[in-house]
Amino acid sequence: MTFTARGLAGQEKPGPGDQAPPSPRTARGVMVPGPAGALEGILDIPGGEPPAAAVFCHPHPLHGGAMHNKVVYRAAKGAVAAGLPTLRFNFRGVGRSAGQHDGGRGEAEDLRAALAFLRARFPAAPLLVGGFSFGAAVGLRVGGSHEDVAVLIGMGLPLSRVSFDFLATETRPLLLLQGGDDPFGSAAAFRRLTERLPDSVRVISFPGEGHFFAGVLPQLAAAVTDFCRLHLNGRHAAESSP
Repeated sequence: MTFTARGLAGQEKPGPGDQAPPSPRTARGVMVPGPAGALEGILDIPGGEPPAAAVFCHPHPLHGGAMHNKVVYRAAKGAVAAGLPTLRFNFRGVGRSAGQHDGGRGEAEDLRAALAFLRARFPAAPLLVGGFSFGAAVGLRVGGSHEDVAVLIGMGLPLSRVSFDFLATETRPLLLLQGGDDPFGSAAAFRRLTERLPDSVRVISFPGEGHFFAGVLPQLAAAVTDFCRLHLNGRHAAESSP
């Protein structure tokens, strides 16, 4: 279940997850109707028939978290490289999004609104929910209870602040990525969690990396691309056939 990846030392090099999918492709700003007002977002749509659609959630709004966070950006590009229309959005009170931070409760409703936005635009496509740090806590909880969500991705789990024990009963494809030296989710805490998870969960640990995956962002994007291709590419066509 657990895979240990070695990070790049020094300068980043492009990986598979950073390569753009074939054109035509569009990326545009959107305003998602939300329970506390409109939510600012960016919807990146690759060309072709989408096998699924994805949304990624950013880290804590009170600590500078926003949809332009590097981890969220790279993960989203990894999903786009697999052919998934992908939404990044700002939680309430961040950027141009209306409302105020609500400690995770309102942000969960924001994510449900983002999923409804994707469902309206891609009515037949399975949905993927991913998140980083605070966004992982919100995303995995909401995504795990949403009937339209087929795949889950969590990155930089803040295990010292939030319990993720609810993942022990998760049956959907799940990818977890963690830095080995993450101060908010130690290697020991991550190991204790993953030992209780089903063997089907894909776990990748990056030795020596901190919370922001600074030395392995291309590998993180590539892992997202590979996971999407493994669990989603072809699924839409199969489900749509008679």
